[in-house]
Amino acid sequence: MYAPSSFRVDDPAAAFELIDRFGFATLITVKDGRSVVSHLPMIADAERRVLRGHLARANSHSALIDGARHLAVFTGANAYVSPDWYEAATDVPTWNYSAVHVEGAARVFSDSNDVDALLGELSDRHEGRRLDLDEGRFWKLSKLPSEMLRCLRAAIVAFEIAADRIEYKAKLSQNRSAADMARVVEKLERGDAMARAVANAMRDRGGAR
Repeated sequence: MYAPSSFRVDDPAAAFELIDRFGFATLITVKDGRSVVSHLPMIADAERRVLRGHLARANSHSALIDGARHLAVFTGANAYVSPDWYEAATDVPTWNYSAVHVEGAARVFSDSNDVDALLGELSDRHEGRRLDLDEGRFWKLSKLPSEMLRCLRAAIVAFEIAADRIEYKAKLSQNRSAADMARVVEKLERGDAMARAVANAMRDRGGAR
């Protein structure tokens, strides 16, 4: 990933925090010179430096997982930045964003307890982030009948990727003046939820106020 020094974050813990927050990956595997791509939620285990997830067994990508090397791409909040927000009149448009790339070899696991633990952790994590939980319904894996759960296990390929290369890029106007950064934050705060998230990231990562 192209990451000039001003945007590069050499902090694996921070990379895993972004993965934990956004959690949706683009998984890329190269086979015979061809890129095979799937999109899926994944769980990061920072202590073990692994990613865990599953693909549908019917997805041909799942047959390439075990023992192969993969790239998982996670994108955080991102937003357009207008040159009108800068002091200089000769600047051009750009885009602020954060992204993490994780590379490593994968292993497939099929023990029912391990698969259920993965499925349960995935659903619990995202159920817990729902905004409608005041309705009192929290979906749990245990709600599935045992036969349905058995069929679900058979229909997926669960795996984990051992992360031996982690790259984190946070392009958040760090190469701009303090005045420009402050103005970009001010403008983004007037935008949608994604733009406001970028403004918050600029404060956290870039020091803007």
